[in-house]
Parts: sequence; C-alpha cells; structure tokens
Amino acid sequence: MQNRSLPLWLSLTTLLIGLPLLLPFLYVSLRTYDVGWVRSAELLFRPRMWDLLQNTLLLMGCVTSVAIVLGIISAFLLERFDFFGKSFFQTAMTLPLCIPAFVSCFTWISLTFRVEGFWGSIMILSLSSFPLAYLPVSATLKRLDRSLEEVSLSLGKTRWQTFFHAILPQLKPAIGSSILLIALHMLVEFGAVSILNYDTFTTAIYQEYEMSFNNSTAALLSAVLMAICGIVVLAESQFRGKAKLFHSGKGVTRPYPVKKLSTIWQLPVIGFFSSLFALSIVVPFGMLVYWLIVGNSHDNITDFAAFFEAFSHSLMISAMGAVLTVVCALPLVWAAVRYRNWLTVWIDRLPYLLHAVPGLVIALSLIYFSVNYARPVYQTFIVVVVAYFMLYLPMAQTTLRSSLEQLPQNMEKVGQSLGRSPVYVFYTLVVPTILPGITAAFALVFLNLMKELTATLLLTANDVQTLSTAVWEYTSDAQYAAATPYAFMLVIFSAIPVFLLKKYAFK
Repeated sequence: MQNRSLPLWLSLTTLLIGLPLLLPFLYVSLRTYDVGWVRSAELLFRPRMWDLLQNTLLLMGCVTSVAIVLGIISAFLLERFDFFGKSFFQTAMTLPLCIPAFVSCFTWISLTFRVEGFWGSIMILSLSSFPLAYLPVSATLKRLDRSLEEVSLSLGKTRWQTFFHAILPQLKPAIGSSILLIALHMLVEFGAVSILNYDTFTTAIYQEYEMSFNNSTAALLSAVLMAICGIVVLAESQFRGKAKLFHSGKGVTRPYPVKKLSTIWQLPVIGFFSSLFALSIVVPFGMLVYWLIVGNSHDNITDFAAFFEAFSHSLMISAMGAVLTVVCALPLVWAAVRYRNWLTVWIDRLPYLLHAVPGLVIALSLIYFSVNYARPVYQTFIVVVVAYFMLYLPMAQTTLRSSLEQLPQNMEKVGQSLGRSPVYVFYTLVVPTILPGITAAFALVFLNLMKELTATLLLTANDVQTLSTAVWEYTSDAQYAAATPYAFMLVIFSAIPVFLLKKYAFK
C-alpha cells in the first residue's frame, strides 16, 4: 500500500503546505547575505557575540543537566519505591508544566528579594522543565523488564555496573528525547529570560529588531542560533545511538517489584519531593493568589474590558491557528503514511526541522515577507495564524500519525472500488474514522497556542493584546497585580494539555 504512486491532488497539496515552511530558512539566508562577509565577520567576532554565546550555552547546559537529573531521580523514586504521599507526588511532579515559564518567572521576581540573572534563570527554568524528563523516563521505567538486571547481577556485576550497562541503555531514548526537548526550549526561550534580565541570543535578536529595526543583524544572530540548534539535534542522535532494544512479545516483560522505603529513608525522600513541589508550584501559585488580593497596581485589575478583549483575542487566533494547523497536518501525515517516497518523507520531516527554529526567527521572516510582498496582511491576525501553523505543525502531525497508522491499509481501496475518487474517500471515510485523533490534535495545538508569546509579541499590532502578551507587558512595567488575572487564566488553560499528556501520552 505504501508503494502506490502519489495522487496528483495530494502531491500539489503537500507541496503547497511545505513551501511556506521554507520561508524562515530563506529569510535568514537572504538577510545574512545582505550583511556581507566583512560585516558578518566583525559582528561574529565582537566581544558581545561571545558573551551571548557563553550565556546561551551556559543556560542550555545547566538547565538541561539539572532538569534531567531531577527528572531521573524523581522517576526512579516514584516508580521503584513506595512511601508516604507517593500518589500525591506522582501528580504533583507534572504540575509545573501547568505554569508557563514566563508566568513562573514573574511570580518569583515579584517577591521582596530579587531572583534574576544567571542563577535565578537556572533555578526557575530547571523547576519548570524537569517534568519534561520525569514523564518519559517514568513511562519507560514502567515498561522495563527486570530480566536484564537479574542476568547482570547473576554475572557478578555491581549495582552501579548493572545500572550503566543494563538499565541506562534502555533509558537512552527517553533521556535523549528529554535532553533534546529541554535543550531546544532553552535555546529559543525568550519570555522567561527577558523577565529575569538574562541576555541570550533570543533577547539580543528581539532588541536588534525592536530598538533599531535592524533585520540584517537579527538575521545573522538567528543564523548562529539555528546552527547551535542543529548541533544539539545531531548530538542527541549520537547520544541515542543506533541500538534497537525490544522484546519478542508484550507478555515477556516482567515488571519490577515496588519496594517499601524504611522510615529513615522516607524522611529525605519526602523532603526532596516537598521541596520541589513548594518551589515549583506553591511559590508561583501562592504569589498569583497574593497579587489577586493585594498589590501596588491593584487598581488595574478593575479593567475587565481589557481583560476580556485579550481573552477573546487569544481564543480567536488560537482557534484559527489550531484549525489551520490540523487541516494542513492531515494531508502531510496521510501522504507520509500511505504514499511513502522521497517527496512525502522530506516534506513530512521539514516541520520537525523548523520546530528547532526560534519563534522570533519565524516571526521576523514573516514580517520581512509580509512588508515586502504582502503589505495588506502586515500586523494582521492572518500573519499570526500562519506563524502558529509553522510553529505547531509537528505537534499536530505526531498526534494524527498514531491514529492514521492504526487504520486498515485497504480501507481506501474499498471506497475506490465503489467508484469514488481518492479525495472523496479521504474526506468521507478516512477523516470521520480518525475524528478522535483530529479532536485531540486540535485541543493540544489550541491550548498551547493560548500561551505562545514570542511570535505573538512581534506579529500583532501594538494596540492588540492576548493573555500572554498582556502578562509580558504588565510584568515589564512591574505591574504584577495587573498581570495576575491574565496569568491565572493561562495557568487554567495550560492544565488541560498537561492532563491529556499525563493520561494518554505517558501512561
């Protein structure tokens, strides 16, 4: 079924969807070329560039390392041992994902003492990111077979040798995916580091555009950041390795027995999880409640009209972006699953490559092309929706793929044997069958778009606010009470995809 020739309508559709995805790469190439070799060398080798490179790499390395260690320790303790409060902590360790990083930063920075700069960024971003390591490692530990560990121990290996040679190789895919996800997030993080006054490539790119409207220099910085992202992706593939780890059947797996921790060990373990919970959830949520009740800018909370306008803008453009993203993801995934060839594979992988490009770069590319070739849509919701589609297309593809791959491969043949066209069969037979997957993809994309900041900040008109941009703008002016209603709504909406992630993706 996968060797059939690609229908003309599907070829044209996938090409039409894939072409806009090339705009950021084309933009960076054109604008970097405009800078010239001499000027590029001057910019690349100036002290400011090395400071940005050092800050960005330090942030990525430290946050990724701390988050991975916290996630692995949490997963091992919660999956291998039984102790007081375990059920509560299993849920609590996923809750930091409910609070967007820039919201957590503003709650911390609004405390009486200042949490800023390098160390503040490491602490807050690590607390926000470690669930991204805990969830996949925990899911992998649930499926590990203890036979390999027993064989290693029976051969006279120590516990540590067994861990590094029998257990860790099985965890490498999960750890590698977590490293890649967290590292890329740190490279392209903008809102949190801006609030914490920590300079990275993303803040420098924004400053170049915002202060001097210097797109060429911003593009050069973007090219360096994209190169770093590519190196991270390559390094992760090397870390993951090519080994195939699998069992001969589902019934072969023998799960690990859960051990009861002694009283003397329960105290430090409970203290560890309680500290994580307090720092990542209690403090941010407590400060949100505090600023809802009191604050120097408390009078701004009464501006309900601005709040509901920002909320309606977020709902509208997020819904439009989610619809466009899911509609475009359907033919891409369908072509890759049913008509696999070099074209469908290349276009199917392109959105994942684009996913490593910072949202600032995508926004700048759309600004450049809309100003020069589509002036009427500049600073309209159309450009914002296109940016959302480019940013979150991989999320929709991943969700839809699992549904499409479960369909019988001869389903379309049955419809076509009745004289129906491939297009008619696709939209009347295939789409209704995978409707649950489509609904899940729409929900996840929509709810993540609600808290998108960087592209929204650059592409919307100055007099248009969304929930995320309102939080950023009020926080920049230290109006913490005014930012709180917007932040609270973002937390509520963020809790829904976290619930879906915990219930369906990592069960």
